[in-house]
Amino acid sequence: MNANDKQLVANRTNALKSTGPKTPTGKAMVALNSVAHGIYSVSPVIEEMESKRSWTGYRFAMWDGLAPVGMVEAILAERITLAAWRLRRVARYETEQIRLEQEGAMEEVGRRLGYKLNRDLAAADVQEILDEAKWREERWQRISALSTASDETPLADEDAEDLIWFVHEQLGQTKQFDGYWEQLPAPEAWNVGLIRQPIRGLSEQHGKPFEELLRTLSDRAAAEWGQSYQTAKEAQARVNEYRREHLLPDTETLEKIQRYESHLSRQFHRDLHELQRLQATRLGHPVTVPIAIDVDVSTESKSEPGGAE
Repeated sequence: MNANDKQLVANRTNALKSTGPKTPTGKAMVALNSVAHGIYSVSPVIEEMESKRSWTGYRFAMWDGLAPVGMVEAILAERITLAAWRLRRVARYETEQIRLEQEGAMEEVGRRLGYKLNRDLAAADVQEILDEAKWREERWQRISALSTASDETPLADEDAEDLIWFVHEQLGQTKQFDGYWEQLPAPEAWNVGLIRQPIRGLSEQHGKPFEELLRTLSDRAAAEWGQSYQTAKEAQARVNEYRREHLLPDTETLEKIQRYESHLSRQFHRDLHELQRLQATRLGHPVTVPIAIDVDVSTESKSEPGGAE
């Protein structure tokens, strides 16, 4: 026996070991392999938005629960699974529509506040208003620390620069700030003690007592913080109000969702009841004959002969 004959025998032996699916679910799913047209030939997975792996696992779990036997039950099980998968998609679509509505909060509040403040405000400007209150509070705390904190209290470089800028602004020397800051020796790390020295020098240079200058800076920083806090408070209240008002999609979108969901729900329950009826019949349980009612809905009025209604 040559190598080719041995391989042929081995292939036939291996083929006998492969008996196909052994579970009822696997057998029922294989029963649909011959159906190569219609809704069963196309995967319902939307590329880049849904996972084929999730669909495969979801489909198997549904079939395992429905336990179809034979072609007819398998077709109904597939229809039920497809309807259930699409119902899940409806829920995701509704959530996405609400998320998009929520994202419009900043832009809408910007329009409302912009009208009140007599200036154009974009969504980023509204976020800046919200952030500014926190930033001004932190500035006031840094200025207060100049009077109370120990010399070793650390300061970030940008905080030290902001303090020097604020002093120049208070003294009416903003044009001189860039040159002054550039000529200051840059320490390895700023702290309260190091920043006090140039501020003290500036106060003496302009004939302002150091402690008095610190009180003036603290009072001004507190007032600016209070004003920005009130503006941010109003902006946040408007954002929260907008988001509460848009916890549901707009009317047109909501009606579309409800129609589609109702259609899928009717299909799901109709096929599920039919599958349950077939399974009960197969198992020898008594089954009532379903009642079919044909309904014709028309908006046109029907008149009696002769024109009488």
